[in-house]
Amino acid sequence: MQTNGLVRLFSPKLWLNTRTTNPIWVSGINTSTNLGFPTGPSDKLPERPKRPINAYLRFVQNIRSTLLAKNPKASPTDISKLASAQWQVLDVASKSKLEEEYKVEQAIWLQKNAKYLSQLTDQQKVEIRQARSDKAEEKTKRDHKKRLKELGKPKRPLNGFLLYCAERRPKNLTKEQNREQIKKLAEAWSKLGAAEKEPYNSRAADGLVKYRENMRQWEDEMIAQDNMDVIRRKNIIIPEQHPTHKKKASRKE
Repeated sequence: MQTNGLVRLFSPKLWLNTRTTNPIWVSGINTSTNLGFPTGPSDKLPERPKRPINAYLRFVQNIRSTLLAKNPKASPTDISKLASAQWQVLDVASKSKLEEEYKVEQAIWLQKNAKYLSQLTDQQKVEIRQARSDKAEEKTKRDHKKRLKELGKPKRPLNGFLLYCAERRPKNLTKEQNREQIKKLAEAWSKLGAAEKEPYNSRAADGLVKYRENMRQWEDEMIAQDNMDVIRRKNIIIPEQHPTHKKKASRKE
């Protein structure tokens, strides 16, 4: 699906129905409430003890600054690889010391965490589990979106109204100014005649035709590469049923 165009052009709190040429804007929505679902404990929580890091991460923390100083142009990935290589050749005594430090801190953390959990109310526990579930779901969505980008999924084009907005997109505005700007653009668009809207809607229609063709070609490539998880559900190929299975199904009917 197309990322909401107004999110890119204006404020994240302004939504648009991109399937029509008529704008529908909604302002003042507090997205942190997750549309009524709990996103965090309602009561103030006791301070949660921080989980200790394992021996390997301790080692990486200790040598990261040295690695960065010796390799100032190295990327984070390169630094991780260098740290991993040094860990592989680290002597047994040094590794054992780091492991012991971790075990001691882990034992202390387990006690503190048990005390922390005992202080939570049932409602807080439910809300924490929900927040954790929401966070995992959001991560799954981000990972999927990143995968689609890496695989080169075509971007859905803007509709007529968004093309109109793009030509008049202001720069360096505050959130409040963005909100006022989108109201003005929506009002101006609604007052335009069909002939005035036609160039934008025509460009949008041409872009949609091209997008659909690009999507068809892209999904064919994804099927050939066995990337079925990125194919739109309506385009997933259903294997033809074996003749014997068809006979069994007809008998049941």
